Amino acid sequence: MDPFLAGDVEGAGPQTSAWLRGLQHLDENLERWVADLEPEGYWWVPADGINPIGCLVRHIGGSSLRLLHYAQGRMPSDALREEGATDFVPTGVPGEELYRECRQRLVTVRDGIAALRPEEFGMIREVGRKRVPVRTTIIVQHLLEHGHAHAGQVITMRKLYAALGGLAPR
Repeated sequence: MDPFLAGDVEGAGPQTSAWLRGLQHLDENLERWVADLEPEGYWWVPADGINPIGCLVRHIGGSSLRLLHYAQGRMPSDALREEGATDFVPTGVPGEELYRECRQRLVTVRDGIAALRPEEFGMIREVGRKRVPVRTTIIVQHLLEHGHAHAGQVITMRKLYAALGGLAPR
């Protein structure tokens, strides 16, 4: 059953519940399409210019954490911000390591979203090096949309990988 059909998250208001269910759906999609991926599947690409699953997974975790920091009204550390510049550079790092880190980061994001107070939703926060003013609620909404967009790429890549001879998802 899709997480949105589970209704509100116990103890969370309607807006926070919606965000947490969206994050749960993102996590479940990654679990379904990545958890059992064989090591070579993380770095496989069908053609030049296409991002491998490993890069997408790394980017989902890192960008979500960076966006959470902005939503909380704080700047990401220089190290976390600099990761963004290399998210799409294939490294060959074991896929299960990337996936584990992504999931840990999504837990941090979940806890951070759950801790946001309704009076913070309309607050203006600064985003990026240019410190663009954006409301907290829009940052969190973008965090979810961005993560789901890349999860869609993961799903497509996994289906292509399976169709062209790789391990099909369970």
